[in-house]
Amino acid sequence: MAVPWWVGGEGRIAAMSDPKGLAISGGPPVRAEFLPFHRPSFGPEEEAEVIAALRSGWVTMGPRSHRLEAEFRELLDIPHAVAVSSCMAALHLALLGLGIGPGDEVVTTPLSFASTANVLVHLGAVPVFADVETDTLNLAPDRVAARIGPRTKAILPVHLHGHPCDMDAMTALADRHGLPIVEDAAHAIEAAFKERRMGADSTAATFSFYATKNITTGEGGMLVTRRKDLAERAEILRLHGMSRDAW
Repeated sequence: MAVPWWVGGEGRIAAMSDPKGLAISGGPPVRAEFLPFHRPSFGPEEEAEVIAALRSGWVTMGPRSHRLEAEFRELLDIPHAVAVSSCMAALHLALLGLGIGPGDEVVTTPLSFASTANVLVHLGAVPVFADVETDTLNLAPDRVAARIGPRTKAILPVHLHGHPCDMDAMTALADRHGLPIVEDAAHAIEAAFKERRMGADSTAATFSFYATKNITTGEGGMLVTRRKDLAERAEILRLHGMSRDAW
């Protein structure tokens, strides 16, 4: 029988000789306590902010959302930050704003959460996977170069687990082919490549505030860019095409 890799030592030997010894088959549990998917760090300051938001009457896009955008612009030293419901929403708006649609190809990594490729499928575009580096597990620039073709419209690198891609090589490659870079920086809040924050040199970068990320709002994401036109379009698209929000 095939024994899961996490069953080790005596437990593995017992499972091999007796399949019913596995916890899934009624055997003793592997852990005495439940292993949580995430354990965010919340304290009195976060609790006070939640209560203040509830009492303010603004439980959707309002003063705190705009404050978060302002603080993000300051953190990354970038002129435009657009708060949205998730990092996938940010990727969607960035790619949509660049005109990427049916039949277009975007070179990206196969080693990422499903949303990186799914967002391209939602747009009718084609995710073209390039291989990764063996040490960082990030996109290998030379492999990206080999996957660029006549239908390629963008490069979508992922800074896996917050470790930045080689953005010098990626930027040089994009410039050579006249392609925009949209960074999936879901894991990479506060990460930097050669002292340059994620998104500093690219067309756009996107961040996640999901429960397992560096900072969390429960759900949420952010699109940052130096392009005013891209930011203005994202602000309209995030609000169903309306040019003014409730605030």
